[in-house]
Amino acid sequence: MDLTHVRRLIDLLATAPVTELEVEEGGCRIRITRGGSTQPEAAPPAALPTVAAHVPAAVAQPVAAPVAEEAVIAAPSYGVFHLSPAPGAPPFVTVGQDVQAGQEVGLVEAMKVFNAVRATQAGRIAAVLVEDGTEVEAGTPLFRLA
Repeated sequence: MDLTHVRRLIDLLATAPVTELEVEEGGCRIRITRGGSTQPEAAPPAALPTVAAHVPAAVAQPVAAPVAEEAVIAAPSYGVFHLSPAPGAPPFVTVGQDVQAGQEVGLVEAMKVFNAVRATQAGRIAAVLVEDGTEVEAGTPLFRLA
């Protein structure tokens, strides 16, 4: 797992309504928690290298500023997230693109039923937080708006 991927996970944790995130990829496991933990962690299995990153609460929480707070667009339901309407078609939106409230920005497919992902407010797509074809849960942050 490269440092850019770890930073994206930390950003995701900072905007998600959870306090802990654990990901396993390619034999590497990472667990990120928001806020410090005073309890010692159990030793990881010998076969899996583990990286634990603790994000201090001051870093994980957005800093109050006179500018509008960043918002996220979340998955409306469980399913597979799609950035485009069909394979090979251009994506609904790209980073840097302005969107309007109610605009379709993606699809979530569950059992051959496609649910539109719509912008909850107007803004600019600052980041795509989930890769195309990823299985998501209802409420999973998909896009960050600036």
